[in-house]
Amino acid sequence: MLRSLRLLLLTILVTLSMPALRCGGAQRTVATGGQTPLKVEVRLQSGEKLPSPTATAAISPSPTATPSPSPKPTNTPEPTPFSLYWVSDTQVYAYRYPKVFNKIFAYMANTCGEQNALGVLLTGDIVDNRHEERHWANAKAAIGLLEGKLPLWSVAGNHDVGADQTDYGAYLACGFCAAEEGDLLYKDGVCWYDTFTAAGQDFLLLGIGWQNDSNYLPWVKGVLETYPDHRVILLVHSFLTDGGGLTGTGKNLEKNLLAVYPSIRLVLCGHNDGAARWSRTYEDGHTVNALMYNYQDDKKHGLGYLRILTFDPGERALQVTTYSPWFDDYNYYKDATRDTFILTEAW
Repeated sequence: MLRSLRLLLLTILVTLSMPALRCGGAQRTVATGGQTPLKVEVRLQSGEKLPSPTATAAISPSPTATPSPSPKPTNTPEPTPFSLYWVSDTQVYAYRYPKVFNKIFAYMANTCGEQNALGVLLTGDIVDNRHEERHWANAKAAIGLLEGKLPLWSVAGNHDVGADQTDYGAYLACGFCAAEEGDLLYKDGVCWYDTFTAAGQDFLLLGIGWQNDSNYLPWVKGVLETYPDHRVILLVHSFLTDGGGLTGTGKNLEKNLLAVYPSIRLVLCGHNDGAARWSRTYEDGHTVNALMYNYQDDKKHGLGYLRILTFDPGERALQVTTYSPWFDDYNYYKDATRDTFILTEAW
């Protein structure tokens, strides 16, 4: 009886002390109702060893690397030079030498990559007789070689629209000029403007076609006043005489535009035979250069010449190169300086 009571008491004590059992050599203490828990030591059988506690390595969180600021470029890349092709007075090609016409435009389409050329400028007299559909067809075939390669910006010459009547119907129907929408146009394309950015500079191309209408001047002035920070390249059919003076149109434009708007830096024209240059610096310090060339009257030696205008941002220089892909020949004149030259601070 006494032994049974002892066993019962021992059982009760073991049950009450379960939270304080030692497990794996580690003692856990659980407080219940503020009472001090009972402690019972459990002895292992002979030969049995306590299990070694599993070592758990303390994992220290890796510090987050503070991002280093990206280094600012020490050298800003120099703007890249670019080129524009310039062709004038193709009328004899449209009339008699369509193969020469094709050769010129195929050359420009095929070399635009190596020249870093952005487009083609055409300063009038595209055809010889505006009433001859064959002339326009020859012009379309040649100019069509630029499709998908280069844009073309053109102005009309007297042979394209008539010296006195100025009928623009056939010329405008061809859609030769890349500037062909809305506010870019005056009278559907008699005058136009377009803009582009190259060599770190904003440019404005401004075309004034052959006409006897003086009402275009307010429109042109409005364009120039809208883009005062753009360097302006003016395309007009007649501006210089073959001796390098100003034509009647040239005098009018010089008085009303060149002397007034310092953004105008370059004038390109044709109409008269040969090649000429003109330059004037105005009181505010801006200089305008005007260039004229037209070799189509020399039907034996003057075929196929175009000009490559390379704009070098280093000194704002303009490199002019004259080349005929028909003859594979540079420089029409024996005096090469008339065809190949550099204008510094030209734009």
